[in-house]
Amino acid sequence: MTHQTIKNITQLANYLRCNITFLENAINKEYNVIDSKEDNGSSTDFLTGDNDEIYIDKFYIKKKGKIGGFRGVHSISDHQLESTLKILNNYLSTIFSAEDCVHGFIKGRSTKTNAEPHLAKNILLSLDIKNYFESISVNKISESLTTLGFQKNIAENIANLVTINGHLVQGFCTSPTIANIVTDSFDKEMVELCGESVVYTRYADDLSLSSDKDVPKINVFEDLMSKHGFELNKKKTNKVKRGHYQFVTGLTVFDDKIPRIPKKIKRNIKLEVYYISKLGYKKHAIRRLKNSNVKYNYKSSEFQYTISDEIIKTQHRLFGWIHYIMSVEPIFGKKMYDILIKSKREYITPEMYMKYYNL
Repeated sequence: MTHQTIKNITQLANYLRCNITFLENAINKEYNVIDSKEDNGSSTDFLTGDNDEIYIDKFYIKKKGKIGGFRGVHSISDHQLESTLKILNNYLSTIFSAEDCVHGFIKGRSTKTNAEPHLAKNILLSLDIKNYFESISVNKISESLTTLGFQKNIAENIANLVTINGHLVQGFCTSPTIANIVTDSFDKEMVELCGESVVYTRYADDLSLSSDKDVPKINVFEDLMSKHGFELNKKKTNKVKRGHYQFVTGLTVFDDKIPRIPKKIKRNIKLEVYYISKLGYKKHAIRRLKNSNVKYNYKSSEFQYTISDEIIKTQHRLFGWIHYIMSVEPIFGKKMYDILIKSKREYITPEMYMKYYNL
């Protein structure tokens, strides 16, 4: 069975390898979202409520950058829904091919490949789509899936399955792929608008345009966004000439050979790895805690738990950064990794952490 031959919900359930009753419920009913901000006791309603309810947890993570704020992320509690969306996402990734200018959530592409076309350009223009996922509605999804070859009724069913309150959300594995599908027509027009003299790439909601001459005026791109139902985030609009700090998806592009990790980040990583290699994880954790704004009772037994927490967080953060750095600047990343690996005498694994807390 191909996606073009699916005609009814029974065939769609077979295609997604899920229970038809579950699928009908997921398509026709709103998901029950448990918002951590509201915390009104609804998280326990499922114990006595409708057994057909599908529960989604919503929590908030702090945004990076100067603007700050928090981003709402949805986490699926229902294993059947999670499995169904994963299968759907795999199918969609197989039948949809994004334009070469798209680098976000595409196999074999990354922030590095997104930055590479903009190396050593005279002008770099950075644009951002405001509330990207939230601006992609059920109708947009349905229309785009129909264009992709799905029957209209099936496209509508899928659109209802992958949305909450009528739009895409952060946290569903299908959201990035579907966002790329919906944005495909916009990408095609952007490439045509830029022509040969302007390089255009997109990583999710981050748009980068560069040229050795100049780029079109911002209102031209703003009008094209509006045509496709998107809104320009003017707070994140930035035009930079060569010689100033030019960044594309967090990487510097001043070099004419490869994108690079910003010097400030490398300096901070190098310094922290140095402290750990000399002091060990425990003393480094205590040092960080004492330098924080939080007041601790350093002699209490609870502070020992806090130290263990800080060591675990430090390990996850540093190894996460170093693995990313290795994908961009492998020589520097490998050097930091080798130094950190040698500092094992106070390295606390998750298993040790569980034992420490008697879990």
